[in-house]
Formats: sequence, C-alpha cells, structure tokens
Amino acid sequence: MTSKIPLLLLFLLAFAACRKQDIEPEPVGEPVPHESGPDKTWQQQLTASSYTRFREAWQRSGMDQKVKQDGAGFHTLIVPTDKAFDEAGWTPEKIKTAESEVLDELLSYYIMPARLLPENIAAVKGSAPAVTLSSRSLDRENWYQDYVDFQFLAKSGDNLLVNGIALGKWGQQLEGTNGVIYSIDHLISKPQQTMWEYLQSQPRFSLYVDALLICDSLYQSAYIPQPLSLLKSASSFAQFTLFAPNNDAFIKNGFHNAEDILQYCLRSWPLPPPDYDENMYYQQPVISIDSILMACGPEVANASQLTGTEARVGPVFFSNDLVWNATALSGLELYAGQPYNSPPVGISLSFIDNNGQPGIRRINTNYPYIGLKSANIRVINGVVHEIGDLFKR
Repeated sequence: MTSKIPLLLLFLLAFAACRKQDIEPEPVGEPVPHESGPDKTWQQQLTASSYTRFREAWQRSGMDQKVKQDGAGFHTLIVPTDKAFDEAGWTPEKIKTAESEVLDELLSYYIMPARLLPENIAAVKGSAPAVTLSSRSLDRENWYQDYVDFQFLAKSGDNLLVNGIALGKWGQQLEGTNGVIYSIDHLISKPQQTMWEYLQSQPRFSLYVDALLICDSLYQSAYIPQPLSLLKSASSFAQFTLFAPNNDAFIKNGFHNAEDILQYCLRSWPLPPPDYDENMYYQQPVISIDSILMACGPEVANASQLTGTEARVGPVFFSNDLVWNATALSGLELYAGQPYNSPPVGISLSFIDNNGQPGIRRINTNYPYIGLKSANIRVINGVVHEIGDLFKR
C-alpha cells in the first residue's frame, strides 16, 4: 500500500496541472508596452549634454557640496545654453579663472530643490514659484536675514516662461531619476533693487516718486504708518506686484509737478480720526491721491499673511498670470478681515485678457482698461509693471 501513495500523488499533481492549463483564459488584445522612467540622474544627464559652459562652471564650483547640504531628493534646473553664457561674457577662459565662490553664486540661481516636472508646470494655470539655492545678504535697512532668490516657471504654448519671459522652447527638457533640466537661451540677472530703488532710478516715474514722498511725509507728521515701507521692503515683507504709473499717467490726470500733487493731497488734509465702519472694521482714512495709488499694489500691505518671519512670496503676478487668471484675480480677497480689528484686504482691480495682453482698471468702474507699457520687471520684493494711466475710482 505504501508504494502506491507516491504514484497516486504524482497522478493527482499531473491531473491538476492539466486542468489548470485547460481553464486559463486566452490573452485578449495586444500586450501593453512598459514605459520605463529615466535611468540616469540629472548629474549624468548634464555630463552627457551639450551644455558645456554650465558643466565646466559646475565642475569648478562647489555646487556638488551645496546640493548635498541642501538634502532635497529632487532638483529642477534651468540651464543656459553655451551661446547664452558666451553672450553674457562667460567665456571658457573666464570660467577657468573664476573663483569657486563666484561660480557658486552664479549657478545656485539656476537650481531649485523642487519637483517641477513638465506635467507639474503644465498643470498650473500661471507661474509656479520655486525657491532657488541662491541666498545672499542685503546691505539694506530692515534686512535682518539672508534674502532667498526665487524663479517663477510657466508653460505658454511651446515656450518655457521664466519670470514671465519666454526663455526656452518647451519639450527639450532632460529628465533624470532625481531631477529635471530645462534649457534657456539667456542668462537671468538677479534682482538688485527694491521697488523703491527701481522707481527712483527711472526718470519716467519721477511724479510717482513725488506722490509717494508727499504722502509719506504727511502720514509721518500724523504718526500714521505709511505704505512706502512696503515698496522699500524688509526681510519681514513678502514679495508682491506693483503697477507703477509713469509721468504720462499723472500728466493725463492733471498732475504736472509735485506742487499739483501736494495741493490735491491737502484737499483731504488733515485726515479725520480712524473709526469703525458699518461692519465694525477699524478703518484708517487715507489721503485723497493715496486712495488712488494704493490700488497700484501697496494696499496688500495690510494682508496679515504677507508680513512676518515666514513671509516670502505673496501675490506676485507676471503678465501671463494676469491674462490667464484675469477673472480669478479680479477683486481677489487676500485677507477676510476681523470685526473690531483689520478690515478685509483684497486686490481692488479688475483684469481682462485683451488679445493675449492684460487689461487693468479699478474694479466696479467703467473706465477703459489700461494696458502695460512695460512688464515683468523683477525687483527684490516682487515684480513691477508700468502703466500709463491712474486707477481712478
């Protein structure tokens, strides 16, 4: 009997194998091809790429150590072409003789510890902000910590936009297991001026500068906090958007010089004391012309999330953002307000897409929409757009 048991077991196993084969279904359709991801790191992609200037600068720099110290598992790079380096004066000879610290300062502006894959950027209706590895001390009043540089990336058709400007062709990226490399056709200058410094350096904004100084002086005489501090910026202020009216904007509205502006301001001076409005929000009256200028951007100063040690990037909108998100940005509320305290804070402007260009006017008015005379001017505390008219109520 015992000798028959192994034979019986073999028979049952053979039978089971036959029956299992009989009931297996026939495959339906074609096999689905397996799409494998990248098999190289972004460092390996860079080594094999045509970006020799960037690679040579990287090899002579201390960026490998900087990337390791950062500790991010994924990096996004925007790498200028060799032609871009040459146009900016970064020849092979200059790269070979440059100090490592200088190259660190240059290259760190082009690498971001962020996962900005093509699908991530394309999914954002606007510019995606990303902190870079570039940080620097600013020798300015009210700066108590290092300033960190940002880049803003977006897809527009077949173009890669950086800070609102088309700098490269879309679809030429090199993807790695730990990062992605985008190609750009020009080097990008780091912002060196605040909004206030930029306005002072440009003669076409002299009347706007006069208006701000006059308002600031009047406010200071009454010990009232003035919005000019936001334009001067500080390490506790987030970046934002400024629509700067040029001299033509003031002249068009009857302000030919500083005296005209002063006389208009004095119409509402002295200001009545602050009080609570019908909704029990604490309201500080403003100077007549300041009620117009506040809509240019400084009105966001009272949004609580734009100040403090954690504030870095607030409502920064480039020209493409204003077009793509015209409806959403019109009257956008930034702070809901709190009864018996600060009132709501929002953007008191309306935006339209005017054949691919932004049009802007004061919300709930019927004035013509204003276009941008120049756009996407990067400054330390955000972006400046030039306008040729005032935002009238």
